[in-house]
Amino acid sequence: MSKGTWRDVVRQVAVGFGAIFQVVAPVFSRPAIGRVSAENPTLVVPGDYAFVIWTPIFVLALIFAVYGALPSNRADPLLRRIGWFAALAFFSNGVWELLFPAREFVLSQTVFVGSLAGAVGAFVLAQRWARPDRRADRWLVAPAFGLLAGWVTAAFFVGFVTVLVATGVLGGGPGEAVLGALMLVAGGVVACAVILAGRSGPAQGCLAYGAAVLWALAGVFVNQYQASLITASTAVVCAVLVGTVLFFALRGGRPGRSARRIARPGTA
Repeated sequence: MSKGTWRDVVRQVAVGFGAIFQVVAPVFSRPAIGRVSAENPTLVVPGDYAFVIWTPIFVLALIFAVYGALPSNRADPLLRRIGWFAALAFFSNGVWELLFPAREFVLSQTVFVGSLAGAVGAFVLAQRWARPDRRADRWLVAPAFGLLAGWVTAAFFVGFVTVLVATGVLGGGPGEAVLGALMLVAGGVVACAVILAGRSGPAQGCLAYGAAVLWALAGVFVNQYQASLITASTAVVCAVLVGTVLFFALRGGRPGRSARRIARPGTA
């Protein structure tokens, strides 16, 4: 095998291992993630139902790993570009699922930076380099990383508040509400920037990303509207902002770089 082929095999293995690892890691974590989260309630955490989104995220990640592991896809240009970002996101998720229940809050949030960077990196690259003539790019790759990146974007900023509460920096009251609202705004701004960065790619990817962020914000509102008017109202404002940007990004989306290459015969 050539050097490049060996790198492709290593990448395929890394993606597959990461996808499986993030699914099975919670089995080995004690106590359960939900229990530790309940011990450290915040004014920005979504309702428990919102976390069912991990089911389609995990399923899509596993399907993507199988798809990427096919010998025919070993040298696929898109999978080469996003593969290591995907592996970073998957593996970081699995490590977080071990550290958070162990109450290593600061370390778990640090590791979650890898989840955010990997997921967003894979999503943006997928949006920019997906081929519109390939169904797998439009209906698997783009939605898989759109959903993951959208949820991880929201979870990162919500998790920051959880860490501050768990470590005793915050203890409820107006201070926690204000900081929580600021984190929601920061997450909303980042989400809008990511949507705009990926607007030239498949609509399925942007829709999945936006839907995940809006799902998280809806969960915050439903769970907090009686506890904190500040964070609940901020969640609504952020949802309107993200929804508006998503609408105009989809409406004004233009063919991506890969699409333009296909449209111009003879270009490399």
